[in-house]
Amino acid sequence: MSPAGTAAGTTFEAGFATALRLHRAGCWAQAVAEYDRLLGDPRLPPPQAAHAYANRGAALRRLGRADEAVSSCIEALVRCPDMAEAYANLGAILQEADHPLAAIDACRRAIALAPSLHAPYLAMAHACQDCGDPAGALALLRRASTLAPALPSVRYNLAEALLQHGLFDEGWQAYEARWQARELALTRPACTNPEWTGQDITGRTLLVVEEQGFGDTLHFIRLIPLVKARGARRIVLQCRAPLVRLLAGMEGVDAVTATLPDPGAYDLWVPLLSLMQRLAVSPDRIPAAVPYLAAPPDAIRHWTGALPETKDLRVGLVWAGDPRLGHAAASRTDARRSLALAQLAPLLTVPGVSWVSLQKGPAAAQLDSPAVFDPMPGATDFADTAAIVRQLDLVIGVDTAVIHLAGALGVPVWVLSRFSGCWRWLLDRDDSPWYPTLRLFRQQRPGEWAPVVAQMREELLRAARFHLHHRRQA
Repeated sequence: MSPAGTAAGTTFEAGFATALRLHRAGCWAQAVAEYDRLLGDPRLPPPQAAHAYANRGAALRRLGRADEAVSSCIEALVRCPDMAEAYANLGAILQEADHPLAAIDACRRAIALAPSLHAPYLAMAHACQDCGDPAGALALLRRASTLAPALPSVRYNLAEALLQHGLFDEGWQAYEARWQARELALTRPACTNPEWTGQDITGRTLLVVEEQGFGDTLHFIRLIPLVKARGARRIVLQCRAPLVRLLAGMEGVDAVTATLPDPGAYDLWVPLLSLMQRLAVSPDRIPAAVPYLAAPPDAIRHWTGALPETKDLRVGLVWAGDPRLGHAAASRTDARRSLALAQLAPLLTVPGVSWVSLQKGPAAAQLDSPAVFDPMPGATDFADTAAIVRQLDLVIGVDTAVIHLAGALGVPVWVLSRFSGCWRWLLDRDDSPWYPTLRLFRQQRPGEWAPVVAQMREELLRAARFHLHHRRQA
């Protein structure tokens, strides 16, 4: 190698090391800038340029810049047509951009070139889920887990697939990797006392710490009485402020706090969703008795009589979740589960229905119909929302915290569920072992809500007619 080439190679190695360090630290924008700087050097040999382009594509993917990410991976393949990593990155990008068939093709090419590379199996599994092949996705994730058994991202994604198939023992064990899975961006609670892993807690105080979304808390808070029955002297629950007033009155909860208490206030602690694994809950032993939550008396007094008087079927409506714009993976999920209110217009024309909005957040601005009463500007927390929901005959909505609240209160609830639905709804059923009053209306094709809304409209027509007939008979 010529002296000039040696200098260029040394410069590349140092710059590439810097880019990789930034990349692995999650500093995506800075990593892209460093890759761009390297690629701007005309002396960079094609193989090194290919690696830089491939990694640049992976970083751009994390920034949500899909078109640029695809172009960068193609540039890598132009320079190195047999680079498996570039095909794997391309597959992941295409899957997230809702091109699952193209993603599967790219992943197959990566696997053919490098069968021991775990990344294409992971991306291909997501694409199979998007194509309605959950069994194929699970098989691919098991293969990825064999190749990278300790990698948190693989373990976490395998966990969700196992749980979707009802394989709780293996699934909840693998789910413990969630804290290290970068795509979730979870922060493990800073508790210094020992963690409860199933040991005897007789006479001791256990701190249960909420995690993830409001819906997750409302879903799994049902497990608290089971823990208390193991002999705990006190159960202290830490949750965010909007849940405190509602959960303070729950069976088995002795105290609720919005901040982590001092170590002297408890003996052991446990993350809320880890209770499924600690208690060894199986699909046939899900605690599903409802209601397990109730609106507090002060909220009931405040909201009694606040809804318009009606003899019609009173139905609550929520059509969108939290867009989580700062979290790419969560934003993609929300985009798939949420609707625009205009897409539910066929429901709003059903006679004999009095509509009540349960929507909070940016999507509430879509509400401009006098046919829908909106009490939510006056709702300050979930206790207020619970007091409103308990006055309804039915709740209709996408998969959000309000759906879990209605189910926990024992109110009938119909869920518009996206094609590649949440693991908790399991497979091939329109009911749920979690909530006896819940009914699922599943998409049959990705992104197609119109048939789901049409089916729901027919069911709502029947429900409204039955309600009217029942009232007349009374």
